[in-house]
Amino acid sequence: MRYVLLGTSLAISLLLNLPAAAAPDAARQLLDLEQRWLTASMRRDIPALREILADDFVDVTYKDTLRGKADHLKSTLAPTKSKQTLQELKVRHYGDTGIVTGLDDVVAQDGAVNYKVRFTDVFVKRSGRWQAVSAQETLENGA
Repeated sequence: MRYVLLGTSLAISLLLNLPAAAAPDAARQLLDLEQRWLTASMRRDIPALREILADDFVDVTYKDTLRGKADHLKSTLAPTKSKQTLQELKVRHYGDTGIVTGLDDVVAQDGAVNYKVRFTDVFVKRSGRWQAVSAQETLENGA
C-alpha cells in the first residue's frame, strides 16, 4: 500500500511540474493579446500598448538592442510602411505565465518581403489580466 501511495504521489508531482499545453481559455487569451499587440503597434495606438505592456517590460530586439516599455512606445511612433502578419504561433502556459512563440512576416507596401522575425513573448497574469513582460526577436536567416 505504501508503494502505491508513493507511486501515486510521485506521478502527480511529475504531472504538475511538466510544461503544460496551454489551457484553451489561456491559449485563446494569449493569441488574442498577440494580435491586439500587433494591431496596436501598426496603428500606433499608444493607449492600447500601455495596457498590453507591463511597466517592467523588457525587449531584446532583432537589432540586438535592449529597450524597456518607454523606448518601445517611442519606437511605435515611427511611421510604418509595411504590413505584418503573425504566423506559426505556439502557446505554452505555466500557471500565471504564458509564452508565445511565432514568426512575424513583415512585407513592404510594394509587396516585396522585407524580413521575417522569429519572436518569443512572455506574459504574466496580474490582477486577472495578461500583460507582456518580456520579448525577444531574432531576424530569420536569409532575410
